[in-house]
Amino acid sequence: MKLGEITKTIYSGQIISRVEAKEDVGDTVLAEKKVLIPKAISAGRVNHSDLGTVKIKKEVDNGRITKRGDVVLKLSTPYDTAYIEECDEGLVVPSFCCIIRGIDSNKADAEFIAAYMNTDYIREQLKSKVAGTTMAMIKISDVKDLELPPITIEKQRLLGQAYSISCQKQDLLKEMLDNEQTLINNVILKSVKEAQENEQ
Repeated sequence: MKLGEITKTIYSGQIISRVEAKEDVGDTVLAEKKVLIPKAISAGRVNHSDLGTVKIKKEVDNGRITKRGDVVLKLSTPYDTAYIEECDEGLVVPSFCCIIRGIDSNKADAEFIAAYMNTDYIREQLKSKVAGTTMAMIKISDVKDLELPPITIEKQRLLGQAYSISCQKQDLLKEMLDNEQTLINNVILKSVKEAQENEQ
């Protein structure tokens, strides 16, 4: 079973330059939108602190705005994939990514697909598609042709849920480590400052 056979649509994101308002040439700013830049896709999820913003001069095609249940794939290495949660809705997907939408829930689980596409096995397959080319961007047709393993839908759902929980744990651990780093930096800087003041 190929990915393209169990989804309604798989297409590339918005070319940002076509909708971006350039105020220096007199474009009227319609709105400011958050952009799901490739850097913000990590470990199966959307990292909101890494989202970009763009001022737009015209409405972005609704098909290129994230919706819950979408799977978004970076078209360039390392080909990270994110499952779109409710809190990730409304983001503009740029042309460096593709949107996998309308996955047939009777045949495949969207969270499982995101998990499967984040495996080294799939990443190596995608890398092989661009071997020997100057541009390391995969084509939409390559994404549609990806073979899905013959795993029952029930097991896919369990694996998808397990992957989601694992991603949440990783997010919490990363946050804890970041906080720990900030704390130790502050303690060191405070000690340095006190030592400098005592010298004077």
